[in-house]
Amino acid sequence: MRAEVLLLVTLLFTSCFADKAVRIVAINQLDSGRTGPPYDLDITVSGLDDGATLLDAMNKAQDQGLMTYSGIDYGPPLGMYITTIDGVERRMEDKEYWQILGGADMKPLDLGVSSYVPSDNETVLFRSMTFSSDKAGAEVHEDL
Repeated sequence: MRAEVLLLVTLLFTSCFADKAVRIVAINQLDSGRTGPPYDLDITVSGLDDGATLLDAMNKAQDQGLMTYSGIDYGPPLGMYITTIDGVERRMEDKEYWQILGGADMKPLDLGVSSYVPSDNETVLFRSMTFSSDKAGAEVHEDL
């Protein structure tokens, strides 16, 4: 009984204080080659659970009217492929895509929005790219 009460209190405490924040920024200019400002989108989404994915943060931001996005949901295990951010579409047919960068070193992510779990106060960058400009030879990574 005591253990059950402790578990219940812990769960309530944890859920009441979910306060992870994620900063989402975007550069609309194709092949800008930069990770720093100026940004075309610069928002912070707070009140996220510790296990919240980047897609969870984007959904919350969209629900709050902070940004819009759309994409193609390929379902598990592939996940969501982002095509449009705040009305700016990047089309595979035009060899364009949204490169997702994050982490302390602001490098291309190995996971897409459906699987990537940003850390608290992490900045995640969506950078508009063309396939021919990806000089590092990195592959396009969503959840594919």
